[in-house]
Amino acid sequence: MDEVNEFCSQISTYLFLITFLLLIAFVLIFIKLPFPTVHNYYLIIFTLILLCYKPIKAYIKFIPTPSHSLSEEIMDNVKYPFFEFYKALFTSGKIYCSEKEAQLKQIEQQNTIPILSVNPDHKNYLIIIGESVRKDYMNAYGFSYDNTPFATQHANVIWDGLIAPASNTQASVPHLISQAIYSDDKIVNAQLNNNIVSIANDAGFETYWLSNQGKLGKIEITVPRIAAYANYNFYTKKGEYNGKSSHGKHDTLLLPELDKILSDKQAKPRLIVMHLMGSHSNFCRRLQFDIQFNLYNENISCYVSSIKETDDLIKSTIDILKKHNEDYSLVYFADHGLTHLDQYQDLRHNWEYQNSYEVPFIFFDSKSTTQQKIEKKISGYQLVYLLSKWMGITLDVSHEYMQNKLTDIPHQTKIKIKDWKNELYPYEKLKKDPNPFFIK
Repeated sequence: MDEVNEFCSQISTYLFLITFLLLIAFVLIFIKLPFPTVHNYYLIIFTLILLCYKPIKAYIKFIPTPSHSLSEEIMDNVKYPFFEFYKALFTSGKIYCSEKEAQLKQIEQQNTIPILSVNPDHKNYLIIIGESVRKDYMNAYGFSYDNTPFATQHANVIWDGLIAPASNTQASVPHLISQAIYSDDKIVNAQLNNNIVSIANDAGFETYWLSNQGKLGKIEITVPRIAAYANYNFYTKKGEYNGKSSHGKHDTLLLPELDKILSDKQAKPRLIVMHLMGSHSNFCRRLQFDIQFNLYNENISCYVSSIKETDDLIKSTIDILKKHNEDYSLVYFADHGLTHLDQYQDLRHNWEYQNSYEVPFIFFDSKSTTQQKIEKKISGYQLVYLLSKWMGITLDVSHEYMQNKLTDIPHQTKIKIKDWKNELYPYEKLKKDPNPFFIK
């Protein structure tokens, strides 16, 4: 109700009044004047074609995903205002009630992984989760445009080889930061209660989740359930990640909240997760500032520039930590990559290519001044063990992420990813989509 009141308070009285007057005028005209009869069948057919254009176009271009069916896609493209309003009114209320209930039930399930010891080396641990970044579009990994000057110069570990679990956010992020449970050789599910936030809670950390993604919507399901475990939540958007209220809301809106958190001196160590919109399509809409790189088309230029803005945000994050004299260890990785489309004119989600899973994995540490580059393929599944070890939390699990120091983790083979049928598929059998600008 607070959100409803806030929304209504932003609408001027004039708009309420004019809507009411238009409604009265329509009723009066409808009563007083005879309803016209149209005998021109060509006009009727033309009108029907216009009305059906969007749903038919949606049907032709539809690409199935685990979270979105063909019927939902068609319904989303039925652009009749009266229908749209009541559909949104119904679905929004339904999603809110069901998701709120699901989140409350989810956070009742606490971490079940035993913790053997807790010895953090730092006061602050920050996880920055980027969006839709393939590593070969970053200068830190050999890309020919200098769009990661801070990471290239100041990162302590640049890891070349992290393979994301899936090619879309809602399937990938839960597996990156939660325990993966394998039911057979084809299916894997995220144990949402055994996530990095719930583990940190049990280890005595203060936990924070700052997000520029959506809090509630048709696809905002699994990640907000993990975020709900944090002691403190902040969302720049109360609804969907890409709704009308999201315009102009850039990742830098998370920085004042970070500043506020660090202003409150805590005796406990902190885990702060920052979930970015980063380089999500539409790329140009993600930019807060002007395009910084001129490639051969606007979409790719915006994509490369969006990665530069993320690099700038990481620098600003560390500047805030330094301002408060707080020591830190920070890791940045992306949820998934993208694949070229339309003869390298655009980038989109596509599970069939290796590049959709090859993401950056970069560490920054206030206690280290050296830089190390590691080239080892590792799976994003069970990354929660690696992150726990990084935070100084020893879990009672047998896994090479837990048993080895970061730099000693061995190269992995037979890595699998999750396809759009929600099944495991060998990474090595995926096709390749080379970056035409990549130089190494």
